[in-house]
Amino acid sequence: MDIEEQPSLREIKRQKTLEAIEDNATRLILERGFDNVTVEDICAEAGISKRTFFNYVESKEIAAIGRSVRFPEEQEREDFLSTQHEDVLETAFDLVVKLFGNHDSSTAGIAGVILRRRKEIRSRHPQLALQHFATFHQARAELEELLSDYFVRWPNSQRLDDPPKVEAIAIIGVLITSMFQGSREWHEKPGADQNDFRDCCQKALNNIFLLKGGAPQ
Repeated sequence: MDIEEQPSLREIKRQKTLEAIEDNATRLILERGFDNVTVEDICAEAGISKRTFFNYVESKEIAAIGRSVRFPEEQEREDFLSTQHEDVLETAFDLVVKLFGNHDSSTAGIAGVILRRRKEIRSRHPQLALQHFATFHQARAELEELLSDYFVRWPNSQRLDDPPKVEAIAIIGVLITSMFQGSREWHEKPGADQNDFRDCCQKALNNIFLLKGGAPQ
């Protein structure tokens, strides 16, 4: 019987510090407004120094709304490339939904409180999301490269006569658009969780194809 490895005291302390930063940042911003809260305010409430703050998060914006997207991990890349998928668009859609962020606002405890606050902050301050475009575009480029590598390995999966890179850019572009549209609808749903986010994005993707006269995906 395998014994589940427990986090070290150092890791527990790290998690608690990050939680304190995110807890106080989101609380203060909802109470005062984003422009009326400083990094110093957050540090004072969390009981940490500015140096510690920036060791954990890159900016006040990140503390407020989190990272909008993460990059594919090496194991995720290997899993995606190792199998020829029956519907590569659907498989890529599932991967993009996973990478687009944690949208489960039903999580229990302080983690759930922080997620729900962040959803409210994004609704009140939509301009904050725009400040993550640099990271977002980097993640999109990695997804395009991953899908292009997939088509090189599995050329029969291509639907277009264009080079693999061209089809990869087209697919990721459509999926990213559906993420943006789905995210807008998701933010308007009270208590929405990760499943709701996926459904909203799926609906947006279907609408894209329906507008062109195609079948829903």
